[in-house]
Amino acid sequence: MYRFLNNISENFNKEQNRWSLWVPVLFGAGIGIYFLLPGEISIWWSLALIELMIVLAVWFRYNTGFLTFLAIFSMAVLGFADIQLKAAYLNGEKGIKTEEKLYVSGRIEKIGFNYRGNQRLILSNATNFDRNRDLGTVRVSLRSKSSPFKVGECVEMVAQLMPLSKPVLPGGYQFDRKAYFEGLDASGYAISEVLPIDCVGEPSFSNRFRYAVDELRGRIIRHIRSVLPPDQASVTAAIVAGEQGVISRKIIQNYRDSGLAHFLSISGLHMTMIAGLMFFLVRLIIAFVPPLALRCDSKKISAVFAILISVFYLFVSGAEIPAQRAFIMNFIVVLGIMLGRRAISMKTISLAALLVLVFTPQALIGASFQMSFAAVIALIAFYEKYAGSLHRFLSGNGKEQTLLLKAVKIVWVYIAGILVSDLVASLATMPFAVYHFNKISVYTTLANLLAGPVIGLVIMPFVLTALLLMPLGLDYWPLRLVGWGIGLVNDITAYVASLPNAGYQVLSMPLWGLLFIVFGGLWLCLWQEAWRKWGWLLVAAGLLSIFTVRVPDVIVDAEADLLAVKDNQGELVILPSRGNYFAKQMWLEKTANKKLDDKENKLIRKIYKGATVDKKWLDLECNDEYCLYKGRIKYFKDHRLEVDGKPFDASQAAGAVFYLDGEEINVKTVRDDIGVRYWNSAVSK
Repeated sequence: MYRFLNNISENFNKEQNRWSLWVPVLFGAGIGIYFLLPGEISIWWSLALIELMIVLAVWFRYNTGFLTFLAIFSMAVLGFADIQLKAAYLNGEKGIKTEEKLYVSGRIEKIGFNYRGNQRLILSNATNFDRNRDLGTVRVSLRSKSSPFKVGECVEMVAQLMPLSKPVLPGGYQFDRKAYFEGLDASGYAISEVLPIDCVGEPSFSNRFRYAVDELRGRIIRHIRSVLPPDQASVTAAIVAGEQGVISRKIIQNYRDSGLAHFLSISGLHMTMIAGLMFFLVRLIIAFVPPLALRCDSKKISAVFAILISVFYLFVSGAEIPAQRAFIMNFIVVLGIMLGRRAISMKTISLAALLVLVFTPQALIGASFQMSFAAVIALIAFYEKYAGSLHRFLSGNGKEQTLLLKAVKIVWVYIAGILVSDLVASLATMPFAVYHFNKISVYTTLANLLAGPVIGLVIMPFVLTALLLMPLGLDYWPLRLVGWGIGLVNDITAYVASLPNAGYQVLSMPLWGLLFIVFGGLWLCLWQEAWRKWGWLLVAAGLLSIFTVRVPDVIVDAEADLLAVKDNQGELVILPSRGNYFAKQMWLEKTANKKLDDKENKLIRKIYKGATVDKKWLDLECNDEYCLYKGRIKYFKDHRLEVDGKPFDASQAAGAVFYLDGEEINVKTVRDDIGVRYWNSAVSK
């Protein structure tokens, strides 16, 4: 045991130059602990803990070992305090508790689109007719695809508003939590005409700036839609202005199944290409002006323009989390160029992660943050290990090389780079894709190999050209070329998605399994000594966790108007009911199941009506009043549930899943899973 601890101490001391890389990891661990809590704790406890750490630091100021431990612990505490303060700040008695039809008025904060292509308004300071009820910030979908309103104007309407949606099953995605941190208090749809009204009070300078940026985004989106066909325009609007709402479900599904879904979300790929292209364009222009090239440092001037176009692109794209992360990374890289320092390193991504977590701590639990940082960290770690070999290959180990040989090597490295980079990034992001989306894109390498040249050589260069020429009204042909490239990529994704098992559905791994993989992967990537290989043990344990996941025997929603049971082959069967399409889809995805075919649909309807029984397929008996599953769970058609003869309150549980283990029935409820938090109930500060 002593030798083992001594070995850890030696390795730890050898890695001194890598200690700082763990700061965002520890900070993020504190944020993660906050989200894992079953309920809120008082901010005073956090303040007391911080004060205690300060006292301990002073008291043991000469004890290096204890101070090291305290520093590690303090970073996690600071992360916890950061997200706790933000969550408490957003808490308030706003919004609605049940679905209501209300008169709503408010100021338009943002204009977007829903999946049908209809406009969607986000209204701030929303109130009812008498202005005696603060509805907070609400999102309202309109019945039209366009309207004459602009961001910053005030409107009124009658709308059907609903409280923020809770998960549809334990472990499901918490939509209410995401909306809470976005500042939303309710959502719904307009059931009347939307009319303009006079606003009360003047917006602040920062709000006026934000309104101007959103109005510019809106004009760019409308312009793109006027120039390009719908399918090309929708994807172009996503990569230029960050608006994905108008993309059809079929196209989105093709991108997901082919492994190119990351292209639809503005992130490192887009920001890096825009900044890099601007950098080389300015250097090229300077090179063509000899007096300027001789008197100025073209690299530094080009770096300034690269930063400026990155800032513009960040605002125009909507400044979502992936774009923020990419901008911070680009800014640090370009700053490194300006200062003559090494730009791309693990310290760069570490600093970017810390900045994102400090200002938007809720980003930690989002798939976008997790997947983008996982891919970049894995690629940098791979580059750190194999960059020397690549350089020796290209340089020929100092031997003389012909021009043809150099060209062949460059082409080979380009093709191999796409394949290897895609493989590394895909392996790094796969656990998150399994956990969040229950899907593995089998042919992602093929899709990236086919689409990569189109994206890098056609789409992104002409996106930059269109943005630069748009103020002059000369962007028509660059946009048409972008649309042509988008059309090619759309065809590529459709082809790849049509291949057998392109989007392979799998069961979602448990959270503890994902955490094992995350910390194991970080151990592999952040350390450099031999002990880094210990990370493989955690990764292996995390991968094996998927074998502990079972399909529930029964799933019921919060209203008990939707029920699913497991057949004798282990497949999920949803009993016939109208509506609830979203919940049905989520249930099938999370359990890696597909919809019933026509034959099975007809059979389950007959069983549900009590017209037949098929015990070989499904142990379910029904009559006019209820259905009995395996003689133990009784589902009444007036939306009541009994388990072993005892009533079960689905609304109190907010939905539940049941596992039949011999004589026992294990129940997991949504309420137990999500706890009592600011975003799902009224919790006082």
